[in-house]
Parts: sequence; structure tokens; C-alpha cells
Amino acid sequence: MVAGCGPKIAKLILFILNFCVWAAGIVLIGIGSWITARQQDYTDLFSEDTILIVTGVTIGVGCFIFIVGFCGCCGALKEGTFLLKLYFFFMVLIIILEITAGILAFVFDDELEESMIEGMTYTINNTYPTTDASKESIDGVQNGFDCCGAMGYADYANSQNFANNLAVPESCCIDGASVTQCQAGTKGNPTNPELVHSQGCVAASVDTIQDNYLIIGAVCLALLVFEILTLWFTCCVISGIDNQVEPF
Repeated sequence: MVAGCGPKIAKLILFILNFCVWAAGIVLIGIGSWITARQQDYTDLFSEDTILIVTGVTIGVGCFIFIVGFCGCCGALKEGTFLLKLYFFFMVLIIILEITAGILAFVFDDELEESMIEGMTYTINNTYPTTDASKESIDGVQNGFDCCGAMGYADYANSQNFANNLAVPESCCIDGASVTQCQAGTKGNPTNPELVHSQGCVAASVDTIQDNYLIIGAVCLALLVFEILTLWFTCCVISGIDNQVEPF
């Protein structure tokens, strides 16, 4: 058993922290699997297989975190230095991957925007609102972000299946506006544009993320501190095991 009060407390805290990590891995696997099962609801918003790539990465990360949490829990519970050292290596690797992912997110954010523009524009032009999936995905985004079209309400001018006697879908109307007056006009050319959300959904979603940069940054910083703490507790437990002189 680990020696000393410090290593004993570190062992307990390490077990609790890694139980949370293990549970988080299960949650990520569940979310990724659920979105994959319903991926048709989201593919209308992105070109190619972007959503499948994202969900695949989510499931992969969830599985990896599950394994890491398992190693941490078992290592702390069984006081196995091999599992703890393996866990330490995994945590260092996770920190490196997170930093890399953050850099890549900034590098490839334009490509994600282009993918959404291409996918959403194609759906508006070719399938909206004739399929349930396209209608739910487009209306869901427009309602959620108070926006209209991929780049703006003019996108509906090229919609093959949208009603000719309506300017925009109801989901493009601002809150409290008369739907009849909002939809008056020809496709993509509303008679009363002041009643229609003028911002495109791609720009609106990007603005939402940018408006929450402070929150996202705080969460990432808290996660990094959490991971560094687990590394410190791991070293403390390993040191206690190597210098054990009394029963737990």
C-alpha cells in the first residue's frame, strides 16, 4: 500500500478524478453513436462526409478516454505502477493532442465554413422542403440561430422545390412578425425584408461561437488544469508506492 498521508489522499483523489474521466468517455461514445445513428438529420447541412468524420472522431476520442480513465482507476485502486505510468503517458499524449486540435481548429475553420455553405446551399436548392430530413435540419438551424439561408434569404431564389408564391420559409421570420407579411414576395425576394432575418446561418453560427470564445477558453483552461492536476496526483501515488513503508 502507498505510504504517507499525502500519497493516500492523492490515491483517493486520483481514483475519483479518473472515474469522472471514465464516465466522460462513455458519454462521448454515446453522443457520437447517437449522432451517427441520426446522421441523415445533419448531413443536409454539410457537404461530403463532414458529419461522419466528426462523429467518428468523437467516438474514437470517447473510446480513448474510456481506456485512459480505466487505466487511471485501476492503477489507483490496485496501486499498479505499470498502469499508472501508462496512464501518465496517455495523459501527456492527450494534452499534446488537445493543443494540436486547437491549432488545427483555427487552421481549418474556413474549410468547415465552406463545407457548411456548400452543403446547406445544395439542400436549399435541391431537396428543401420535400424531405423531412432537409426540412428539419434547415428549419432547425434557422430557428436556432435566428438566420435565413446559408448566406442570406436570397439563397431561396434558386430553390427548385420551395413554393413560388412565398419569399422565405416561416423559420426565417423574426419573432412576433406576421408570417403572411414576412413570406410575401417571390422566392428569395421578400416584400418586407425587415420582417426576415437578414443574416445567413453560416455567419450566424460562426458569430455564436465567437461570442462564446471566453466561455470556451475558460472551459479549455479548466480542462488543462484538471489534466495537469491528475499528472501531479499520479506522480504522488507512484512515489508513495515506490516508498511504501506502512499499510494503507
